[in-house]
Amino acid sequence: MKRFASITILLSLVSIPAQAADMVMGGMHMGSSAQEQSAAVQAVGVVKAVDQARGVVTITHEPIPSLGWSAMTMDFMVDKPALYKKLMPGKKVHFQFRERGEDYLLIAVN
Repeated sequence: MKRFASITILLSLVSIPAQAADMVMGGMHMGSSAQEQSAAVQAVGVVKAVDQARGVVTITHEPIPSLGWSAMTMDFMVDKPALYKKLMPGKKVHFQFRERGEDYLLIAVN
């Protein structure tokens, strides 16, 4: 009887629809690339430093309630070189970023 139950469970797992493979389980998103895992976050801050050679901009941002973050200064990797045109030290910016591995990737600046 145990063997029949095991086979039944295995067969039911094999027949899971493809959509189920792209689900969140235990805080981990399954079936998507790392960039798809984190949604873009909007924030407001002041550019403190720009280091194009390293591909990094330092921004002091206001609190980000959606992440539970207080105001802080942090580095962001810059997604596209064209963004540097909008990144000048001392400039207040509205920006979007997403998590990419252990880094935060700046993806848009207004």
